[in-house]
Amino acid sequence: MKTCHLLINTMSMRSFLVAVAVALGSILSDPTEMAAATIKDMATDANDPSNLGDTEPSIAVNPTNPQEIAVVAFSEPWDPNDPAVMAPVWKSRDGGVTWNKIRQIPRPAPGAGGPFDQKIAFDAAGNLYVAEIGGSACFVYRQTGGPDAPLTVGAAYGVDQPHLDVDKSASSGFFNRLYSPWLNFGVAPEQSTISNSTSSGAMMSDVAAGDNSSFANRTTRIALAPDGKAYVIYKTREGSAGGNFENVHFYVRRSDDGGVTWTANGGTSGVSVHGASAVQTFFTNTFGNLAKGKVARARSSDAWIAIDPGSGDVYAAYVSKDGSGFGQIFVARSTDQGVTWTSARVTDGTHHSAYPELAVAVNGAVGVLYIDYDDSGASTIFGHHFARSFDHGVNWTVELLQSMDPGPLANAASGFLWGDYEGLTAVGHTFYGVFTGQSTGRATSQLDPIFFKESAQAKHCPWWCWWWCWCWCWWLLLLAILIFLVLLVVWLRKK
Repeated sequence: MKTCHLLINTMSMRSFLVAVAVALGSILSDPTEMAAATIKDMATDANDPSNLGDTEPSIAVNPTNPQEIAVVAFSEPWDPNDPAVMAPVWKSRDGGVTWNKIRQIPRPAPGAGGPFDQKIAFDAAGNLYVAEIGGSACFVYRQTGGPDAPLTVGAAYGVDQPHLDVDKSASSGFFNRLYSPWLNFGVAPEQSTISNSTSSGAMMSDVAAGDNSSFANRTTRIALAPDGKAYVIYKTREGSAGGNFENVHFYVRRSDDGGVTWTANGGTSGVSVHGASAVQTFFTNTFGNLAKGKVARARSSDAWIAIDPGSGDVYAAYVSKDGSGFGQIFVARSTDQGVTWTSARVTDGTHHSAYPELAVAVNGAVGVLYIDYDDSGASTIFGHHFARSFDHGVNWTVELLQSMDPGPLANAASGFLWGDYEGLTAVGHTFYGVFTGQSTGRATSQLDPIFFKESAQAKHCPWWCWWWCWCWCWWLLLLAILIFLVLLVVWLRKK
C-alpha cells in the first residue's frame, strides 16, 4: 500500500514536472504577445441620426497620409431628383479616432437611384475614387477638386457588384491604371468582367475575364502587384451540394498587359487555387439559424485576393466545407505569380465561417477578416474575427473583434445583415478594417460601421520578459524538487 502511495505521488510529480516543462517550453519557444485591436464605432447619434444600416462597407487608406481613412457603406442615399443632396463618404483624419460624413457622391444622372454596391480606393497621389451602382449601371467617381469636394462621375459601365483598385506602383508599366471587376448579367450564364481605364474612369474598356462556357461566374475580386501584373479571383457555380452549399471552383487569372487579356498564368478558366476537385461553398439567404434569430445572405461572399507588396506573392482566401462539416476559411499562397498554389485552413473547424476579406502588409504579414456564427444557445451569435499569420499563411492567430445577437438590433434586416462583403486593407505595418457590427454608446442599439486597426507586427517579449520566464522556470523547478523531497521523507518515515 505504501509503495502504491509512493507510485501515485511519483506519478503526480512527473505530471507536474511535465506540465511545467510544456508551459515553459511554449512561452520560451514563442515569446509573443498579441495586442488587442483598436476598435471604434464610426457612427454617433449626431452623425447618424436616421439610424441607417451602414451595411456592405469598404475601406481605403491614403498612401500619402495613413491618418486619412475613407469608408463607404449604405449610409444615406443621394437624392435622384435633387443634385445638391449627395451620398456620403465617411472620413477620418486622425487615424480612425473621429469620423465625419462628407457628402460628396452626387447622383450619376437625373432620376438614378442609389448608391447600391460600392467600393473605395485611393491612387498613389492620395486622390479618392469610388465605384458605385447608380440606377441600372456602374460608375467610377473620381476626385478632381479638393479632398472633400463633390466627386466627378465617370462613364457608365457594368451591371452589378462593382469592385475597384488603382495601380499605385510607380515602377509598374500601368501606373495609375484603374480596374473595376463586375458581374455581367447581360450574358447567359453571367460572366465575370473586368473594366479598365487610363482616364481615371472617364472612359472604361470592358473585358470578359471569367470562363462562363459551362457555368455561371460570381464573386469577382481584384489585386494589383507592384510589377504591374493584375490578378482576379472568381468562382464558377457548378450546381447545388445540398442545404446552403453549392459546388464551385475558385479560379485566379492574371493579366500582364493592363487588363487587355487575362490568360497570363494559363488554364482555360485560370488556375484553381484548391486543385482539380470542386469545393463546396455557401450560396444561401440564410447564413445562420433562422429558427434562432435573424440571418444573413452569403452568395457573393466567399473569396478575396491580395498581393504581398514586398515579395509579390499572391494570396487568395476562399470558403470550403471540409471534413469538419462546416464551411471554413482557407488561404492559398502562390509564389510563382498564380501558376501553383498551396492552401492552409485559417478557421478551427468548429463553426460555419464565411465573408473573408484579405490583406498583406509590407512586412509580409497576412490578415483575414471573417464572420462565423454559433447557434448552440437560445439565439444565433455572430462573431467578427481577425486572423493574422506571420509565416506566410501556415499558422494563424485569431482575435475576436465583436460578437453580437442581431435579433434586438433595430435596423438589422434578416437576410441582409451586412451585405456581401466588408472591408480590409493594409498600409505599412498596419491593418485597417471596417465591418457592420453592433453599436456602442448609441441611444438606440443598432448596426453601425465599426472601424478597427491592428498591428501587422508580432509583439515580441522584451528582455525583462525573458528574465521573468527564466526566474519562474527556476522557482518552479525548485518547488517541484522540494515537494518531491518532502514526499520522499514522509514515505521513508512511514516505512
